[in-house]
Amino acid sequence: MKIIVILLSLISVKDCNSNKDVNQANTMLPDSNITLNGTYLISQLLNEDITEYNLELTFNNEEQKVNGFSGCNRFFGTYSYHENHLTFGALGATKMFCNDVKNKLESTLFESLSKIDDINPKDSVIELLSNNQVVLTITKKQEQASITFEYSALSRGSYKLISVNKKDISVINKREGKPIIQPCNETNWNNLVDALKTVNMENISELEAPSQKRLFDGAAIANFKIIYNGTTYESSSFDHGNPPKELEILVKEILSISESID
Repeated sequence: MKIIVILLSLISVKDCNSNKDVNQANTMLPDSNITLNGTYLISQLLNEDITEYNLELTFNNEEQKVNGFSGCNRFFGTYSYHENHLTFGALGATKMFCNDVKNKLESTLFESLSKIDDINPKDSVIELLSNNQVVLTITKKQEQASITFEYSALSRGSYKLISVNKKDISVINKREGKPIIQPCNETNWNNLVDALKTVNMENISELEAPSQKRLFDGAAIANFKIIYNGTTYESSSFDHGNPPKELEILVKEILSISESID
């Protein structure tokens, strides 16, 4: 009986250790199954840096279609992707005439794409593999957001409307007045974008004004909008120059920029 108990105990300990090893292995393995969608820059081809040629791959996840730029021509076709296994179908391309260097690059790219069978997400890049060998290295292209800031301040005797985007700063200082427009310099724009990172745009309509002077003509009524990729996020009204704390840095930066507009 003692022998049986000891054997059962050993089996139990072994099973527990086995489960523990499995759990540890599962924990160590990253979830590398990702979605391929959008435009990717091809940074390396057969271990050579080719960033200067601006090669691209654009995946349409819903239709499993691909297009891109080969350094000389635009190309297009289909692909199949499931659980990190990636293959490309036959590719068509435009027929532009290019120099020997670009023609060779294009030929190497098309041949390499035809051999892809897997991908390996690695840090900020994705490696495209053939027989476990890295053939291409791609990086997701960061699309520039379209952002416009609008600030207005109205009272019985005053009017101000400020609009700022990456290109221009526009200020209107009186009702029916014409806008004064000047270029937005890089430093000012970067300061605004940095300040925007501290703001939760989804919640700005719920922010409470810290003072109420506007309710009895003690301050102009201010409103603030962020138009981000076509979607407008608008705050509730607040006293001019005294926004909710969450918007304070951003609003003060906009007002400071507008003061330089003559």
